This record gives sequence, structure tokens and C-alpha cells, in this order.
Amino acid sequence: MKRNVLFVMLFALSLGACRKEPDFSQLSSNFVVVTSKDPAATFSQYKTYYISDTVGYISTSSTDTILVGPSAQALVKAVKDNMTARGYQFVPKNANPDLGINLGVVKNVNAGVVYPGWWWGYPGWWDPWYWGWFYPYYYPYTVTYVVTTGTVISDLIDLKNVAASKQLKVLWSAVSGGAVGSDVNTNLQRGINAINQSFTQSPYIKAN
Repeated sequence: MKRNVLFVMLFALSLGACRKEPDFSQLSSNFVVVTSKDPAATFSQYKTYYISDTVGYISTSSTDTILVGPSAQALVKAVKDNMTARGYQFVPKNANPDLGINLGVVKNVNAGVVYPGWWWGYPGWWDPWYWGWFYPYYYPYTVTYVVTTGTVISDLIDLKNVAASKQLKVLWSAVSGGAVGSDVNTNLQRGINAINQSFTQSPYIKAN
């Protein structure tokens, strides 16, 4: 019996050792997507929806409010395609849709300074104070960094039951984000991929 257990353990270890390491470059090629839903929501009771052809936009500029043009249309189309695939029908705003969809984008620039210390604190290197105080003392070099991040936010809002509750209830939310670069097309594709992924990991969103 002991020999059998030992064999199973060795076999499991050999499988783990042979497993291919993940391609870490792929881990950062798309946004991280997080979704959440109202536990009491029954999505099959809704059949129609409305989404604006513009996208809310917030950035470091105080004048940014909405995103229009081809980029906005591509993001909206991604939502519409997913909703159609789930059996929902798009209707105008004045047709009393069952669901309303908010779509927004946030672009943020994060800057900072790192004081890594002598030799980045690497073990084995001498402490600058080991030989005592000396003058002038030059502080270890600093490292500055700037990271631009993008976030796509989607909300499914219950419009069907608003008359009874007098409140707008969010049934589902998706927040996705990550680092973005200077290429607009690449950033846009990451946003589209994030929208598609948010629906992929939310199979409960379906009209029937």
C-alpha cells in the first residue's frame, strides 16, 4: 500500500514538473475583468434593452465627459453583439426598454518616485554608513515612473421594475482594467476583449 501511495505522489510530481510554464507576456496583453451580479436577479424576465451610442469618458482632463466617434461605436457594438447573442432585443429609449446599459471608460495616468536604497537593498552589499559619516552625502538615486491605465465599466440597470420600486437597481456590473499604451487601436481592442470576456464569464445573462 505504501509503495502505491509513493508511486502516485511521484507520478503527480512528474506531471507538475513537465507542465509548460505560462507565457507571462500573454497575462498582460488583456485587461483583468471582474463581474458581479445581484443574487436575486432573474435575467430571463427581461427581453429588451437600450444603450446610448456614446460612452462616458473620464480622464486627467477636466473637459472630458463622453467618448464619441469610431472608438465609442466599436465598444457599443461589442455590447450589442453580446446582448443579441443572449437573446435580447435593442429598442429605442422611448420604447420602454426592460434594461438600460451604462458604458464608461476611465483613463488615468499614475506617476511616482521610488527610492530603492543602496543597490536596491540587495543582500551582501555594504551599508553606506559602515565606514562612518562622510560629507557630502549623496542620497541613493531615485527612479521615476509613469503608468497609464485604462478601465472599462459596464452596468445593467433594471428599468422594467423602476415604477414599482422608484429606484434604479443595478443588476450586473463589469469592471475591467490594466495598463494601456500609446497605440489607440491596441487599447481599443483590449476594451472590446474585456467586454466580450465580461459576458463570457457571466453565462446567466440570457433572455431565455
